[in-house]
Amino acid sequence: MTDAAQDAARETGRQARRAADSRWFETTARAGFVGTGVVHLLIGYLAVLLGIGTAAAGSGAQSGDTDQSGALAQLASVPGGVVLLWIVAVGTAALTVRLVVEAVIGGRTDDARAWLARASNVGRAVVSGVIAYSSASHALGAGKSSSGSTRSAAATALATPGGVVLLFLVAAVAIAIGVGLVVIGLRGSWEKKLRPQPRSLRRPVAVLATLGYIAKGVAVVIVGVLVAVAAVRSDPDQASGLDGAFDALRSMPGGSVVLVVVGLGFAAFGVYSFFRARYARI
Repeated sequence: MTDAAQDAARETGRQARRAADSRWFETTARAGFVGTGVVHLLIGYLAVLLGIGTAAAGSGAQSGDTDQSGALAQLASVPGGVVLLWIVAVGTAALTVRLVVEAVIGGRTDDARAWLARASNVGRAVVSGVIAYSSASHALGAGKSSSGSTRSAAATALATPGGVVLLFLVAAVAIAIGVGLVVIGLRGSWEKKLRPQPRSLRRPVAVLATLGYIAKGVAVVIVGVLVAVAAVRSDPDQASGLDGAFDALRSMPGGSVVLVVVGLGFAAFGVYSFFRARYARI
């Protein structure tokens, strides 16, 4: 790369950083945490309903709609829900851009810890980007089942050379992410991403974050296992998203109780996300 190209790249990075550090952009990105909080609260609510069996009585969550797409569909069905979906979409899109900027030009060193932080930002950007896209799709009335999309992607992968290896790779990444989330919850690593809170809030925030990260980690690990099972059996129907993970939990002995606990953990993460909107280091 020539000196002129390097100078141009550095200037582009400075401009991107300046835009991401603007007050308006920060406010919008913080709204993204509120949006993810709403989505996690709804997922937790639907999972709890499924766990206690009210779905069988026809009063809310059903097997197959306890994932992100189901939560967004529930949000779209309430009065003013489309407006809320657009707020979620815009906020999470801004948060996605912010995370991408941090992943590309963030950090001042090239050591392993800096690269790990960049990888974490990329993963978080993917998650918030998916929420932004799904929210906008549901606001436009074009939302699709994430479970169906997962099965379609698995079927496409299995139909291509090396598709089984790709599915195993996806499963390994999902399991690694899930384990990482559990570790974050247990070690309290999330504290580094927050500004100091008032003393009265420290314990509630800690409890919410710990439960939330562990619950999400467990669910993501199960999703990874389901994808691995699909690869082993060459059956894309075995691959699924959160709804499949929740169904797998419910089918285990005592699984309904575990599912309720996981659902409460997702709800806890949703409330924690509201605190992140206020105290996150952005």
